Amino acid sequence: MSVLNNFTVSIAKGLRRLRQKELVEASNTASRRRGGSSASKDVEPKLKMEKCLIVSKVTRYEYERHSHDYIPDAELERILRKRGSDFDTMLSNHRQQKAFEENVATSLKEMGLKVEMASRLTYNEDMIKWCDVVVPCGGDGTFLLAASRVRDANKPVIGFNSAPHKSVGRLCLPTWCSNDVKGALHALKEGRFRWMRRSRIRTTITCEPKLIDTIAPVDLHTLHYCRYPPVPNTEENQEARASQPNNPEQNPKLATKVLPYLALNEVFIGESVTSRVSLLRLQIDNGQWTHTKSSGLCVTTGTGSTSWHFSINCLRTHSVLELMKILSEDFGVNLDTRLEKAREVTERYNEKLMFPPDSEQLAYSVREYITFEEWPAPRGLRVRDRAASVQVKSHCSDAGLVVDGSVSFPFNDGTEAQLEIHPEDSLMTVHMDDALPY
Repeated sequence: MSVLNNFTVSIAKGLRRLRQKELVEASNTASRRRGGSSASKDVEPKLKMEKCLIVSKVTRYEYERHSHDYIPDAELERILRKRGSDFDTMLSNHRQQKAFEENVATSLKEMGLKVEMASRLTYNEDMIKWCDVVVPCGGDGTFLLAASRVRDANKPVIGFNSAPHKSVGRLCLPTWCSNDVKGALHALKEGRFRWMRRSRIRTTITCEPKLIDTIAPVDLHTLHYCRYPPVPNTEENQEARASQPNNPEQNPKLATKVLPYLALNEVFIGESVTSRVSLLRLQIDNGQWTHTKSSGLCVTTGTGSTSWHFSINCLRTHSVLELMKILSEDFGVNLDTRLEKAREVTERYNEKLMFPPDSEQLAYSVREYITFEEWPAPRGLRVRDRAASVQVKSHCSDAGLVVDGSVSFPFNDGTEAQLEIHPEDSLMTVHMDDALPY
């Protein structure tokens, strides 16, 4: 087995251990927030599900139809085949997805429940207010879409993984639920689950009043390509403004807006063109403001700590092994430099990157920090750490603030964002055992 495969196995083990720990902690926290006791295991949780809203996944076939202005299928097929796309597989996956959604809807109706369907294009606040529970059917992407717009901390979001043979869907119910939809729904109705809370990031934008209405969402999954209108400032002017002290009292005529989307995984801020340097000023908690040049900023929750935050910051076994050999051979440090020991050190380090989903802390990462100060740790700012809040001021020319990799807001020069977690913004969801309950 290669070093990379061994690394993958060790990380999977670490994720499983963390997940078991975080589920217990989240369950206990949810019980405390409801005023109950985690010790009262005999009391079954109750789920109101008289009105269910199914949020369907936008398949690749549907995306292509939307992108081509819903031209006739024969013409769409000709265009897709000409460019080399596997049209047959695309159509087959679409039909399987819709059949799964219909199975969930039919099963709910057979239980005497009211059901409505929504897609990424039709999902709105009125539908969320109508339902008792939101049921995304897809994968983690569909779950994140459904969760981001639910503002009520007591409205559950319970997701089905519609293609368990292709993806894990770690935010969704376990695999057996996808294979036995009716059994899963009855288990939910009978209270055979545990409540689980997941923290989410609230983003508050501050900018000039004339620009506040331009801070509007752009759905990155329904457009081919999106760029925001560039601001007129040149990079030199942006850097000059970035060097000025940040004193909000000097400009009291600023407008504030809380974004209508809550981030379950992460908020990413950076230039739309990835080859361009992102100029951002950061304040971690109540610390000093620091001017940064980087590839962007990623701020995650405990839920998101196992995904992008982990991928940005994790170490590889071979890198740790090389460092251990340098310490041993060049600096005379007595170390066991066997591969197995390097793998153990790697796993222990990487596990510390992850934290429970109900944590009220954020984790931030400045990607590929460009600095000429005390490399690799510039003065006044740690490139990666946890915090209670993160304040960001943009000096970018064509940047976006992206919520859960799905919805983007323009975030150009002079715009400021505060990212923080509030308990009342947490997402209510459930945990069910991976094994069949019967």
